[in-house]
Amino acid sequence: MNHRAVIFDLDGTLYDKTRLPLRVVAADTVHLPWLRADRCARKDLMGKDFGSEEAFYDALFRQMRTHLLFPAGEERLRAWFRDTYMPVTARVLRRHYRLRPWVRETFARLRAEGVRTAVFSDYSAVPEKLEALGFDAAWADIIADAPSLGGLKPSPASFLRLTRLLDVPPQACLMVGDRDDTDGAGARAVGMDFLQITGPGAPLI
Repeated sequence: MNHRAVIFDLDGTLYDKTRLPLRVVAADTVHLPWLRADRCARKDLMGKDFGSEEAFYDALFRQMRTHLLFPAGEERLRAWFRDTYMPVTARVLRRHYRLRPWVRETFARLRAEGVRTAVFSDYSAVPEKLEALGFDAAWADIIADAPSLGGLKPSPASFLRLTRLLDVPPQACLMVGDRDDTDGAGARAVGMDFLQITGPGAPLI
């Protein structure tokens, strides 16, 4: 392959995320309105660059409040997101989900070939989620979440910041993901190749 780095999306790519939202809701039914507000707010903010993680989360929790019939304070939303939502998601992953069979071998092969790798998710707590799935953080060179890079996919700025962390120009990177509107759109915006995952089989890289 001609790529010097391969970036993998997490949810839906490294594992089959079927029924994940339903299982997270079942594990935290008391906060169903907040879960819905988070999903709606993320759609509102998708692709926008906020320049920093702090600015992104300020915008996210502000936007969440606009989707709540009975708005909660931003500090309560932040505490729920950090102390409940992300840990609950990791527990659900640990109980119900496993990495796709090709993941370990693919990361090992790319490393042996001198190709840098990254896992890139739109959500935070990526190391905890990967550990819950059985992914050893040492397999990848970079583990990153879009908020820490300033904005959700397909924000071109976030993709460019990730390539700088990899120390590889975007034209020499391949993005592997399950969603063309986020993974694919962001990759194309910066001149990066994109390979879409459409089933359980190993990507041809």
